[in-house]
Amino acid sequence: MTEMPPDVLDSASIDEAVLFINERFAAHVYHGYLEIGQYVLEKFFNNDIALAGSRNGKKPVSYYALCRRPDLAVSRTALMDMVKTGAQSRFLVAGGIEEERIKYSLLILLTRLENNQEKLDLARACIDEGLVYRELKQRVNEICGQYLLPVSPAIAMEKHLTRVQRWIRGVSTPEGMTSETVINQMNPADKEKLLDAAGGILEDMSVITNAIRQLVTILTRPPAVPEGEKSDA
Repeated sequence: MTEMPPDVLDSASIDEAVLFINERFAAHVYHGYLEIGQYVLEKFFNNDIALAGSRNGKKPVSYYALCRRPDLAVSRTALMDMVKTGAQSRFLVAGGIEEERIKYSLLILLTRLENNQEKLDLARACIDEGLVYRELKQRVNEICGQYLLPVSPAIAMEKHLTRVQRWIRGVSTPEGMTSETVINQMNPADKEKLLDAAGGILEDMSVITNAIRQLVTILTRPPAVPEGEKSDA
């Protein structure tokens, strides 16, 4: 007769099960991310790591077409993170790093650094010192800050406007989004989720819009004449 499992497992058994499931899930997701990243790097960037990681916006047209596909299961940002970590993987492995021992979120942080000895040292610290996300982010920021030149307000504003513009132009409105008939056919739970998301976006956009509107107002306003020049006139 087959022995039945106990109705109630002890706490230690539950802990063991949680650890087993989490480890297997993390390993599966991790290798999946790397596989996707390396696939996209080869398929869309011809293994050009510099092009894949650049921020100049001159990515291949096919890659942008891929990101705009509504049936793609991951966001554009998540996909680029996969590409960067996939490209970084080769460097870490060549440097003797057991990258599977580093959490994926930490690997994404490491992609902000050049492929050099500093990156290898930090990767080893993630393993040997058990760095958490906050600690690694601080170290990465410190390293990046050493190479950053002061940015003028004009350049900072231009970069901000460029990011906003790219985001707007990269978004396509799905069919039926403004159709009352389509929306009324949705179930209440879906409508509630959409309402929450749309409300949050409107709040965020209002902050950005107000700042840009103030910028335009100031830029189009005649500059004030200094007091000394007024008296001379």
